[in-house]
Amino acid sequence: MKELAKIRTSLEHLSKTEIIKEALLQLVYVACGFCASKGVIMGRFMPFGLSLAAAVPTPYLAMTTLGCFLGYFIPAIGAGAFRYIASLFAITAIKALLASVTNYAERPFVCATVASVSSLATGLVNSVGSSDGALLSVSEAVFVFGGAYFITRSFKIASFSRKGLKGEELTCILASFNMLLLGVINLSAGGISVGRIIGITFILLSSRYGGSYAAIVSGAAFAVGAVFAGAKPALLIVILFASLLSGAFSSHGKYFQVGAFIIASAVSGFLSGDITLATAFLIESFFGSAIYLCFPKAVSMRLGRLFSPPTKTISENGMKKSVTMRLKYAAGALSDVSCTVENVANELSRINSPEFEQVLDGVEKEACTGCALCVNCWEKRKSDTVSAMLDIVKSIKEEKDEYIVSDEFKGRCLRFDRVSAAVLKYYTDYASALAAERRLADIRSVVSDQFAGVSEMLNDLATELNRDESFDEALASKIAVALKNIDIRADECGVRIDKYGRMTVELIVKETSTQRYNRMKILRQVEVCCDRDFEPPVINKVSGTTYITLTEKAVFGLDLGAHQISCSPSGICGDAYNLFTDGKGRVFMILSDGMGSGGRAAVDGAMASGLMSRLLKAGFGYDCSLRLVNSAMLFKSTDESLATLDVSCIDLFSGRTDLLKAGAAPTVIRRNGKSGKAQSTSLPAGILREVGFDKASVKLRAGDIIVMMSDGASGEGTEWISAELEAFRGGKAQDLAEFIAKSARRRRSDNHEDDITVLVGVIEKAV
Repeated sequence: MKELAKIRTSLEHLSKTEIIKEALLQLVYVACGFCASKGVIMGRFMPFGLSLAAAVPTPYLAMTTLGCFLGYFIPAIGAGAFRYIASLFAITAIKALLASVTNYAERPFVCATVASVSSLATGLVNSVGSSDGALLSVSEAVFVFGGAYFITRSFKIASFSRKGLKGEELTCILASFNMLLLGVINLSAGGISVGRIIGITFILLSSRYGGSYAAIVSGAAFAVGAVFAGAKPALLIVILFASLLSGAFSSHGKYFQVGAFIIASAVSGFLSGDITLATAFLIESFFGSAIYLCFPKAVSMRLGRLFSPPTKTISENGMKKSVTMRLKYAAGALSDVSCTVENVANELSRINSPEFEQVLDGVEKEACTGCALCVNCWEKRKSDTVSAMLDIVKSIKEEKDEYIVSDEFKGRCLRFDRVSAAVLKYYTDYASALAAERRLADIRSVVSDQFAGVSEMLNDLATELNRDESFDEALASKIAVALKNIDIRADECGVRIDKYGRMTVELIVKETSTQRYNRMKILRQVEVCCDRDFEPPVINKVSGTTYITLTEKAVFGLDLGAHQISCSPSGICGDAYNLFTDGKGRVFMILSDGMGSGGRAAVDGAMASGLMSRLLKAGFGYDCSLRLVNSAMLFKSTDESLATLDVSCIDLFSGRTDLLKAGAAPTVIRRNGKSGKAQSTSLPAGILREVGFDKASVKLRAGDIIVMMSDGASGEGTEWISAELEAFRGGKAQDLAEFIAKSARRRRSDNHEDDITVLVGVIEKAV
């Protein structure tokens, strides 16, 4: 009566919708009990109904028992099923008794023991006088014990708010599902099993979201269950092979995954020699794959949250791990730098590589053109002529006063003095080009120069991470779970709060060929979890790994504008620029002006700005980054190669702006309504081994303006630009950049055309 009163009281506090949901859930347990009890193994045992009844939570015990009773009562393997009904009622009674007097009713070993003992008792009674029957009863009791243990663990796992499944937890879930699947695996039409179609669908789902491990576990559980249910042993190999390939191709997208599963099913099935089995399983694979491809996205994402492994979170005591995360990213950036230098050097070497044939061609054109014996020397007796050229070259190398050549050549050459002078000229050019080419071989040693500052760079990163910072592990876990709602399964997640209270969220995600990231969805999920405003995420991909960084929204905003005007008829601009945020509330404006104009200048400018951007994004310091860029410029080709570097770093939290210049044009700043400029006296990158930045810092606030430019814009001075900035009363940064660039071109009075680039940043109050 007390229990009925409790039920009546609880129902009174539920809404109509909640009552309907609870009723539907109870019906689901009835159906599960029915399916579990109909599962037959070895053609004679039905153990898993007992396992489910022993494992189910007490609130659902009655309805589960009803489902199991109906399953056992409806004939499946003959009258022997009635002994399971006796065991079922015994288990139900013991569970109800334990629930009322102790808290052991839902512990895995207790439930498994109750189920196996009840099964063994009825089995031994049923097999009195038969030694084989007693042995079979013991074997069946082992099945009952294992099934109850796995299912109880599965209920425990499902009852928690999961961040993802560990290996043993995933095994319990998959094994429990396949126990229920046994009840419908023999339900077939024309030799096509409904249960196997469901199992194939589940294998594809688990491998898609859990990878190779989930695919193998799910496939093994399904295959063993199918063979126990009466399928031919050859099916075991077919399912395992198909599951293995499904897991291996899961990272390439669901269509590759399905294709791999079907092909593996067909190949292994037909190799087994059983055409009937192979054909049936291939048809089942097509049906299962079609269901998988049409699976609702919302359900798929829930399974993704379940199957994906737990995200590693960075804790307060996990500083070493955080440092490792950063250093890995830095190592990837350095690898990209090395590849960039190597590729540019190889391409320029291919284009400019000198050949001795050029010396001979030059001599023939300059000294021999128009000579009556030209055809005789360069066609009929070319080998003798080339031999004489080599003798002259040898004399030049040995620095002899006279060129030692054969008397025969001197006797027949009508222009010996002109020929020897041409050989000297062209061979000198060739030797110079060859010497410069050899400098490329020095890149191996220069790499040590380029990366000599690596220890300093990594020390900068470690120092930054060792500042007064704290890590919120609970919030990191919350974010990782929330991101699974949008199908992003982070391998690592860290929430870092610096000494100023600024929050930074850092994520590492393994890259897949089909992965796409919606920045706004990521932003919304993180903001809801942290209850703070964040900037849009910065996403960087390095060496097959994606790094996602979100920084708390800053005090200031920055309206950026950029405009370029090329002086080259080809439209190629020798200036290059980059505008980006580093994910920590700092905006970088980088401008590089390559030597000269046109394509060669464009290569120099793009290389300098590109490398500097990569290094600063990786967290390296200004001076170390400049050293690397300078080394790359010095040794990337045989020709002189240089470029200016102009860097402005604006902290949107404090307004502090760092100005760094290496040979760059002036930067004009309007601050508090008044304009001033920052100039450089340092050399561009690529001239000398030692190069440094001229540095300055200013503090900006809302309404202030910073204008960076190449020397093409400052050819007529910067006073007029200062006047324009002071007169500026609002508008878009892009419009201002275009106005200054076009005005600079019109004002040019020295008849010297040069590329013009103008970058404008207008400080605004953050919205």
